[in-house]
Amino acid sequence: MSCTETVSHSRVKVEENSSKAIFKNDHREEFKISQVDGCLVKDGIRCDKLVSKPNTASVLVELKGSDVSHACDQLFASANHPAVKPLLEKRLGFLVICARVPRFDGFVLKAKQRAAKQFKAGFHIVKNRGEFDIERAVAIDGPF
Repeated sequence: MSCTETVSHSRVKVEENSSKAIFKNDHREEFKISQVDGCLVKDGIRCDKLVSKPNTASVLVELKGSDVSHACDQLFASANHPAVKPLLEKRLGFLVICARVPRFDGFVLKAKQRAAKQFKAGFHIVKNRGEFDIERAVAIDGPF
């Protein structure tokens, strides 16, 4: 069984529970959706999904209730995991979709700074669901 599927829908959707992220794909290009949690990475800290547009960008996605600090740990651990690293495109972004967005406090700022410094990546927290352009989702000043 493969952990990655290739799709070319106009809206590339990843969801879990009531959280959902949709990546716009108006030109119906190929996207790869990888199941990180329980497939690429079976134990340890890991995020839910990896969405990639080949030769363009990858976004690690954590679909979360409210523990956003744990989501930060999950995303960074996944980005450094040997099963995930080879699947990452040259531009990377981190996306947390959560039930409630925390106030902009210390760990959110640290996560944004770490993503920018270590991965040259955008780190974004969005409530419940969102529709994104993958190129904006990887931008430090993204995702919209």
